[in-house]
Amino acid sequence: MPKTTARLSTWTVACVLALSACTQTPNGPTSGTPTATPTATQKPASVAESYAKYDSLRTDLAAALEQKLPGITWSTDKAATLAKSNDGRCILQPASMKSSADIVEASRNFEDVFAAGDPVLGKYGFPAFGGKDDVTGGWLVTRSTDAAGATVSIEAKGPAYLRITVPVNSASCSPTEILSD
Repeated sequence: MPKTTARLSTWTVACVLALSACTQTPNGPTSGTPTATPTATQKPASVAESYAKYDSLRTDLAAALEQKLPGITWSTDKAATLAKSNDGRCILQPASMKSSADIVEASRNFEDVFAAGDPVLGKYGFPAFGGKDDVTGGWLVTRSTDAAGATVSIEAKGPAYLRITVPVNSASCSPTEILSD
C-alpha cells in the first residue's frame, strides 16, 4: 500500500505542477508556459538566426494554408515577442497569425491543414503534425516540435491561430533583439 500511495503522490504532484503552469490566453486555449521539450536534441540558436528561420516558417505555413483553404486568409494577430519563461529560458514567439474564418469544417476536420502544413514543416526540419487534440474549452489543436524544442501550433475554435514558440540563446533576452513586424 505505501508504494501505491507514493506513486499516487508523485502523479498528484506532477498533475498539480502541470496545471499550475497553465494560463488562459484571451484568444486561445488553455496552454502552458513554453518549456523545454524532452526530445530537444539541439541547443538553442541565436535570436537573429531563430527569428529568420521561424518567421519564414510562419509566413510559408500561412501561405500554404491559404492556398489549400480558398477564401480563408491569415493575418498578423499579435506582434513578435521575446521574453523569459518561468524557468528562466529566453523564448521567442514570432508574430502569431489569425484566420479570417473557422478552419475546422473548411479543412475537413484538419485533414487539409495536415495536407498543406506537413510539407512545410518538413522543409523546416519539423515532423508532420501528429494528429489533433481536443483541448478544454472546445479548442481543437495540432502541434509539431522540432529538435531545437520549437513548437508550431494551430489552435481552432471560431477563428484559428497559428503560433510558434522557440527557445533561443540570448544573454539579455531583451525584446529589442527582434525585428518589428
